Amino acid sequence: MSEFKGLLMGMFIIAILYVLDRYLPKWFGAIPGIAFLLLMVYIIFTKDQSLLTKLTLLIVGEAILNGIWLEALGDRKKKASKEIEKMKAKDISRKNNTF
Repeated sequence: MSEFKGLLMGMFIIAILYVLDRYLPKWFGAIPGIAFLLLMVYIIFTKDQSLLTKLTLLIVGEAILNGIWLEALGDRKKKASKEIEKMKAKDISRKNNTF
């Protein structure tokens, strides 16, 4: 049950990070990645496990966190471009209506 609880906690944290990355400033997405890196450096020097396991966890964790951040940035860019297109369409329709 402990492994399942850990998996649920990880999924919950990822969901929270995804939502926060979508609505907070762009630079916020770098904070979890930096915090995870510092945590892993601490674990590498203090825990007695194989270095390969720790480095694998570091690489996979950073890939997931940065993937979430980059996806949120891409979603923001798409949303902004859609809004710009809507504004351009409204401007064109206003110009056509004034003649």
